Amino acid sequence: MTKPTDSDDNHDLGELVRGHLELSADDVPAPRFDQMWREIDQSIAEPVAAPALGVWGTVTQWLDRKLGYIITGVASAGAVAAIALVMHGGGGGTVDNTDVSAPAFGGAPAQLESLETPGGTATVMEMHDEDGDATVIWVTSDDIEGQDNP
Repeated sequence: MTKPTDSDDNHDLGELVRGHLELSADDVPAPRFDQMWREIDQSIAEPVAAPALGVWGTVTQWLDRKLGYIITGVASAGAVAAIALVMHGGGGGTVDNTDVSAPAFGGAPAQLESLETPGGTATVMEMHDEDGDATVIWVTSDDIEGQDNP
């Protein structure tokens, strides 16, 4: 004879419990059993009305549902602010914008040795006045719309 295993013991125990429950269910009088099922059906069919909430209760209920999103948004904004402060370098000083004069370049105007402008015409102008000297290079395209070029 073989030794019974734990699974055989569990199977036998399950059969005993099921048999006992079936016999206990048969012992319950039919009207009482029907009444229990009616109560169960009613509790399932009728939704339970939520208690009336005041303004504060509505706010706290909304916060309960949305608090995770709010915390995530605040943490993200804090991280962005920290990155901006680190990237900015924390200069913190004031900026003096009162001196907006043009930069001064010393020396003579530019000397051009050659100027190639394929498909265009170049005009070089040298200007001298009390502010200093300047060289202006103006290039105009030879292919102007509306003109016939040979």
